[in-house]
Amino acid sequence: IQNNDFEWPHLPFSFMAENMVFMMVTAMLKNFYLYLVRHISDKVKPLKKTSRVKAFILHFVSVPAKWVRTGR
Repeated sequence: IQNNDFEWPHLPFSFMAENMVFMMVTAMLKNFYLYLVRHISDKVKPLKKTSRVKAFILHFVSVPAKWVRTGR
């Protein structure tokens, strides 16, 4: 997490070992997200291969949650 990529002024933990685990998990999640978006973007029109997490959450979390809430 160099160059302030997540707009954090510092890493979240005090000890380097904990920060190392955090950075590794973050990198694995990013790779999984990019893989997922690459495959889903072919089938879903509003989602592009270059979409960020905010657009992904809008289409796959917020909208279905709104449908569930209004369907009650």
